[in-house]
Amino acid sequence: MFKVLIACLDNWNTIAEIPFVLKKAGCTVHAYCSPNSWLLANSYVDKWIESNPGKKIYTNELHALATKGEYDWVILADDPLLKYMNDVISDDEFFLKIMPVAKIKYRDVVGSKKALADFCIDNNIDTPGYVTYNNTADLEKIQKLTFPVINKIDFSWGGVDMFVSHSYNDFIANLSKIPVNNNILIQEFITGKEVPVEALFYKGELLVYTTSKILTYDKGPFTYSTRRLYYNDEMIKTLLIDLGKKLGLSGFVNITYVHDAGTGIYYLLEADPRPNSWMAYGRFTGRDFSNGVKRIVDGSYITGYHDMPLKQPFIEVALFHKDVRRSLWRNDFKRLLPWLFNYKGYWRYLPFYDKKLSKKIFREFGQILRYKWRKLIRSKEPGPLP
Repeated sequence: MFKVLIACLDNWNTIAEIPFVLKKAGCTVHAYCSPNSWLLANSYVDKWIESNPGKKIYTNELHALATKGEYDWVILADDPLLKYMNDVISDDEFFLKIMPVAKIKYRDVVGSKKALADFCIDNNIDTPGYVTYNNTADLEKIQKLTFPVINKIDFSWGGVDMFVSHSYNDFIANLSKIPVNNNILIQEFITGKEVPVEALFYKGELLVYTTSKILTYDKGPFTYSTRRLYYNDEMIKTLLIDLGKKLGLSGFVNITYVHDAGTGIYYLLEADPRPNSWMAYGRFTGRDFSNGVKRIVDGSYITGYHDMPLKQPFIEVALFHKDVRRSLWRNDFKRLLPWLFNYKGYWRYLPFYDKKLSKKIFREFGQILRYKWRKLIRSKEPGPLP
């Protein structure tokens, strides 16, 4: 039996359905995480190994688990863990066993936006112009870029502290918003269509990918999405095959391109080598990530990419947990209507295939509603007498 170990340091809900993807492919799934981890919020983990909260002990325990020969594949499931392990691993053999990038000279791509941009320049991959900024001594470099520009903390996720400056004067006016001495990437902002990509690679070979258009963000651009429109993009396939080989990608990767309609160029913006929430939903589009994992299990990945046609040209998909949670917090009750009336078949995205996951999600919704109800009651309570 093909054995997979999923390790999680932070408690990210993006990985709750990944054990299902692996189990459906015939894998035995073990989880190394804390007791409250979303990695355990499903019925598809065969064995739970409790992790130690101390990073040094966590690293030693993970090393012992990964190198004893029991596991065929080790997946590091969150950005903080990937960044930390990349920083501390000095043993190349251990690195290659657990890290999703096989080209060790490009290891800093894991956890560094600047390293990814440098990699693109070195390998003739289109990426926007950029410089790094730490303090006002770097301002001269900024003037050489073509505006507008966007600033990104080198190691970050979820769009934290990102904004667009449309001119150099605009950038100067926004300096107070930029953390000092935090190795900020200042990147030319390409006006075009953002193309989110989920992909699965193994030993440099592309196995599955999906492309989509974002229909709903949580708070706005640069934050996570809750609803997408999936479609096919053959050009992206060619770019992914090239990227996988040049980085030696091995595992789940979520990627972002932006397509400049004027030039036809796809610029690579992000490549985070970890699972995300959308990967379990590829099965609704015709590109089931479990089928890609099966090719890892049976060894047929070595023959490269095999096309999986979409079920239809455009497929709207929504994340039940995140879309409903967003609607409740934002009081966007109009967004709840598709879930109530099965708009475009939304009910097929309900997680009723897994009672354990469903229970946890509905419990969270109940907590949100109780919090909002108590807040409403308190707001109506009379104030002190004059």
